[in-house]
Amino acid sequence: MGATTEHFNIFNTGEESFFTPGRQLADIARAKPDAPAIIYISPENKESVMTWRGLEQLSNRIAWYLMDKGIVPGKSVVVALPNIPTHIALAFGIWKAGGCYVPVSNKAPQKNMAEICACVSPALVVTNRRKPDGYESLSTAELKNLSEAYPETMPPDIKAIPNMANCSGGTTGKTKVIQQNYAPGESDEGLKAWFYISGMGFEMRQLLAGPLFHGAPHTAAFNGLYCGNTLIMPAGFDAQLIVDLVKKYQVEYIQMVPTLMQRIIKLPGFTKEDFQSVKVLCHTGGICSADLKRQWLEIIAPERLYEIYSMTECIGMTSIRGDDWLKHPGSVGRMLDGDIAIRDDDGNPLPAGEIGGIYMRWPNSPNVVYKNIAPIEADAQGYKSVGDMGYLDADGFLYFADRRSDMIVTGGENVFAAEVETVLKKHKKVVDAVVVGLPDSEWGHRIHAIVESSEPVTSKELIKHALNFLPPYKIPKSFEFMDSIPRNESGKVVRSILIEESLKKGF
Repeated sequence: MGATTEHFNIFNTGEESFFTPGRQLADIARAKPDAPAIIYISPENKESVMTWRGLEQLSNRIAWYLMDKGIVPGKSVVVALPNIPTHIALAFGIWKAGGCYVPVSNKAPQKNMAEICACVSPALVVTNRRKPDGYESLSTAELKNLSEAYPETMPPDIKAIPNMANCSGGTTGKTKVIQQNYAPGESDEGLKAWFYISGMGFEMRQLLAGPLFHGAPHTAAFNGLYCGNTLIMPAGFDAQLIVDLVKKYQVEYIQMVPTLMQRIIKLPGFTKEDFQSVKVLCHTGGICSADLKRQWLEIIAPERLYEIYSMTECIGMTSIRGDDWLKHPGSVGRMLDGDIAIRDDDGNPLPAGEIGGIYMRWPNSPNVVYKNIAPIEADAQGYKSVGDMGYLDADGFLYFADRRSDMIVTGGENVFAAEVETVLKKHKKVVDAVVVGLPDSEWGHRIHAIVESSEPVTSKELIKHALNFLPPYKIPKSFEFMDSIPRNESGKVVRSILIEESLKKGF
């Protein structure tokens, strides 16, 4: 007999480095069938456990059912479900059948759902809410009932291409459908790269603190399951609940957005000891101010705090660890594989330290395509941009300034909303802040701040505070106070809606 191939992937006993989700799940279920794969915390705070064997068997039954219903490579299944164990099993089942998994917010308005369905033409929609007209749809109860009679053994292993379509609304409110034209799964090299940029390892206790339909939590969740991690999955993402779960389950790995980090750090009584079990915190999905980062570096050791800057369009990705960040404060890091250029409005390269458009060239980028809007075209050198702005330092580390669409031109001056928001959130009473530009006959656009505070605070207090950090032209000219700033399930604000609402209120 020949020698067994040694793999970086500790569960891989085969010859090939690459694994499909189905094969990896089968290998893990064989290695530790009765260990918990998912610990689910319901809205009523009740715990339920799905073992690796249970996850594999349910996903196998679903896969056989889907194949019987004609789900093959090229066919899509829309999944409009919250974070529940069946959602995970269904995703694995879709990939095992060869289908394309299309996760959608379970709170998506019917108009938005109809727009997505019209774009991807799903063979099936799985939702526990109102079923869209004109498409075959099932609830999770119906799906599990129909799948019950099918085999619990794994179907023949195939590669699902395309594997997924992300529906990204971003901060503009317009849905973009971005399809991944490659097989789901991973290789030894891919896992090594993921561990390098995210800090993840094998068999960790991992807390999922974001919705599965959003890119970053999805990647963290499924890569974690590929690594044999126990996924602790709460139904909601309240800051106090997250802290309580970290302590209760002695969580070792967590991925969060800066908005949640901000809310946790401002919780009354939150201390370093609350996160003492955490071996790695990885954050992505928005700007993390230098102040907030430094606060978290007091909680999590620098070599255990990771940051990733990426986008659904996969034109590039940077990462940075806390110890490197301390040498380059404010940076979002460098590309592991690829190049970054900063350019002015005419496409001319800018020197280190000057803010311009961020352009990235990623030779081994995943193959992704827009389904419903024009593609992002590469220039002659192979660079692409999604409209983000920033600058490079002398060592090639990238600093993110803001999205061009969030830049406010007021009185002829350019003001980045993120800079003003960061300053407002320095105030001890401010929990959250969003800055927008409202139309103004004198200024072109007037800087308007929407503020959520932990206790009453006046605009005069905030102006006095902001003047310690900003020149007068960057100070908001109007303030609006809210009990809770509306954000979508990905933790993002839809600025166009906030502007519309503020104007309706007479601001």
